[in-house]
Formats: sequence, structure tokens, C-alpha cells
Amino acid sequence: MNARPGVGGRLAFFWSIALSTSPQTRSGVSEAHIQHELNALFRDSLLPISLFLAGLYALFTVLHLTLLENPVRNVMAIAALAAMASLLVIAAAAHAGRIAPERAYMIGFVVVGIVLSNSALHMLLERDIYQSTNFALIFVAVGLFFLSRLNLLIVFAINFSVWALCAAAISDNIAMIEHFAIMNVQALLIGLLAIELRLRSSRRLIRMRAEAVEREKKLEQALAKTKLYASVERENKAKTEFLANMSHELRTPLNAILGFSEAMQQKLFGPLGSEKYESYAHDIHHAGTHLLSLVNDILDLSRIELEGLKIIPQPVDFARVCNNCLAIVRGRAERGQVELSLDAVPPFPQIEADERRLKQIVINLLNNAVKFTPAGGKVTLQLSHGENGGAIIRIRDTGIGMNEEELESALRPFWQADAGLDRSFEGAGLGLALVAELVSLMEGEFRLESEPGKGTVATVLLPRTYCGEKSNAA
Repeated sequence: MNARPGVGGRLAFFWSIALSTSPQTRSGVSEAHIQHELNALFRDSLLPISLFLAGLYALFTVLHLTLLENPVRNVMAIAALAAMASLLVIAAAAHAGRIAPERAYMIGFVVVGIVLSNSALHMLLERDIYQSTNFALIFVAVGLFFLSRLNLLIVFAINFSVWALCAAAISDNIAMIEHFAIMNVQALLIGLLAIELRLRSSRRLIRMRAEAVEREKKLEQALAKTKLYASVERENKAKTEFLANMSHELRTPLNAILGFSEAMQQKLFGPLGSEKYESYAHDIHHAGTHLLSLVNDILDLSRIELEGLKIIPQPVDFARVCNNCLAIVRGRAERGQVELSLDAVPPFPQIEADERRLKQIVINLLNNAVKFTPAGGKVTLQLSHGENGGAIIRIRDTGIGMNEEELESALRPFWQADAGLDRSFEGAGLGLALVAELVSLMEGEFRLESEPGKGTVATVLLPRTYCGEKSNAA
């Protein structure tokens, strides 16, 4: 018995490992899901276990009949045959899929009960303390196949209690009983260690499988989104191509309408015969001019999206640009009784940009400001030097302004703050969207600030030189 301290140390070591807690469930895999999968794994193990034990008890039947003497021989042979038949029934039920995962441990207790009853019966009939090794094997085997700590501890308690009763009934050798008690406790701890190691590996595999399923779902969703985006992109490109083609088709008859109406206004081939005809010719020319400007805006946006606009940088004469833009918009401002002014002091900024596109930007912004400024209001074109030799162009108005929601939508093509059928302002909602695209192509920055009832400030910041780093193509 001098080895007891060493044995106690080993028992403490096994106990500390066996009762260590498993890692916490990772995010996305619930404990209920893991437990269900563990039950399913144990359910799946019932078929091979039952078949193996049934074969083993068939062998035991032969051995009992051959090696044991009456009356033990007949009793143990009958017990072994009964165990074999019961295990075959369990194997058949498992093979037919009639055992639900949540009921698997009930069947597991039946299997353990069959083995335990045969071991106890053999030990009592033979009155052999050395049959205690069968109980030690049960401790290890249950630890290898069970995947539930609670059920395992219940089985261990029953197994140890049955062995202790049998040992006390057949032997009064305390030293021998203590020896096999220590052996069974060691087997018990080995079983605990076995279940712990199997639980850890099984839980990890379950988590990995669940995470793999989740990744597959996300991948499927990503692929579906990619297909959807590709489909939308194709449809959007088809729409843009249609708008570009229609714009080309519309420009030819519009130019003819404008040319003929202008000839009628100027009476190139004689008087029209009635003042109403002159008024009609003026209306036709005005409407055609407005429609042509819309068609040109649509065509420019389509070009930017499909093939890009070619930017031709050159030194900008801001005096000419500002005066030309103000002259073009002044007539509309006077008709709307809006004051139009220039706030700029020479020397003007010296930058390189596409002067034609720059005029288009300023005219669109001025037209937009005049359109949304009521009579008596004011629109100011400001020009100043920017950082690193750039230029800052600001168009301030005292118009109706926009709220935060309208500001977020203002740069979308075809968006209009006044979108009803009875709206007060003409236009297709392309001006600001086109300005934003053109400023981006010239490597500048476009900002909008507005407040309802207090007007809007549109700011264009242009670099000193155009480097061509941004792609002009869609």
C-alpha cells in the first residue's frame, strides 16, 4: 500500500483534466445546436456498438457453455443469449432510423444496463473478485462512447454502486476490495478524460461544420448579389445607350425646327402675314431651344457613363468665361426679375481646364440659381483663388433653398424638388448631376450648401492643372 500517495497524485491529475470546461461556444453556433449534434453523433454510434456487443455476447455464449460448469454455465449462457437478442433489436431500430437524437441516451442506458447486469451476474455466480475488471472496462468504454457529461456521471455512479455491492457480497478481503476500488476509480477518470477529449474534438468539428455552412450561405448570397448587380448594370447600360441614341436622333429635327423658326422670326423670306405667326415662331424657337438643351444634357451624361468625355486642358481666361456665362443667363434673369452680378477682383486665378466644359458648368449653375430664385432675389457669381493655385467658383442665390433630404438627392439624375405634374419649374433634373460629373472629370470638387427659404450656395473647386489621373470613361 506504499504506492497510495502516487496513485492519489495520478488521480488528482486525471480529475483536474477530465473536469476542465470546454471552450465557450463561438458566435453564430448556439449551445442548443451543438448539443443536438452531439446527441445525433451518439445516436449514430448505437448501431456499431450494438452489433459489436451482440457479436461479443454470441462468443460469450459459446465460451460459457465450453468453460463454465453447471449451474453457472446454463445461467450465464441464457443471460448472454438474452443480451445478444436485446442488442440485435436495438441495432435493428438504429439501422431503421427509429431512434431520435433526443432519445438516444435512453437506449444508451439500456445498452449499459445489459452489459452491467451480465457482469454483475457473472461476478456473483462465480464469486470471483477478479471479475471487477469487467466493471473497469465499462468505465472506460462508456467514456469512449458517451458525449454527455451528466449521463456519463449517472452511469458511473450506477456502475460503481453495483460493483461495490457485488464486491461486498462475495469477499471480505478489505485489501483486495481497496485494490480493485482504486483500479475502478482510475478507470473512471480515464473514462472522464476520454469523454472530455472526444467532446472537445466533436464540438470543434460541429462548430467548423456550422461555420462552413454559414460561409457557403454568405457565398451564395454574394454570388446572387453579384449576378443581380451585373444584370442591373447591363440594363442600366442598355438604358444609357438608348438615351444616347435617342438624343442623337432628336438633335437633327430639333436643329431644323430651330433653323426654320429663326428664319421665320427674322422674316428672311418676307412677312408672315399675321402677328400671331410671329408669336408662334418665337414660342417654337424658345421651346426648341429648351428641348435641345435637355437633349444635349442627356447626351453628355450618356457619353460620360458609356465612353467618357474628352477633357482638353488649356489656360482659362476667367474674364471671358464669366462675362460669356453671365451674358447667356442675363436674359432669363431679367425675365424673372432676378438681379445677376459678378463678385470677382483681378487678378483672376490662372488654371488649366477645359474651358468649354467649364462654361457648361457655370451656365448650368447660374440657370439653376435663377430658376429657383423668386422675383426680387439675387444671384451672385463669385470667383476667388483656391489652395495651391487653384480656383474657387461660387454661385450664391437667395432662392427657395433645399432641406437636408433634398440636398442628398439633388445630384441624382432626373431628380427634382418640385416633381408634381403641376410643378412650377421647368427642366428634367439633369443640371446638377451633369455639373457634378463634369467637375469630377476635371479633377475638381463640387459642394452644395442650402437652407430652406435662405437660398443655396454651389461651390466648384478646381485644381491648378489637370493631370488626367481620373478616368473619363465610364
